[in-house]
Amino acid sequence: MRKIQWTDYKAKRSSFAVVRARLDDERKASSRIRDAKERELLLQLDRSRLESWKKKGKFQILGPRKIRFEI
Repeated sequence: MRKIQWTDYKAKRSSFAVVRARLDDERKASSRIRDAKERELLLQLDRSRLESWKKKGKFQILGPRKIRFEI
């Protein structure tokens, strides 16, 4: 795993935020707008996929901020 120096990362990130604010570049969530029914269906599919991974043992919640995911 790559090691990152916190001070360097913080400086780089703050300069990125300043440039982004100056350009007024908003991040777009999706390329197209989804209706409420389609959003609900996609969330339902995601939930069922997560539950199947839990049953197969591919996805485990180890703690409040720790998970194990096997590919």
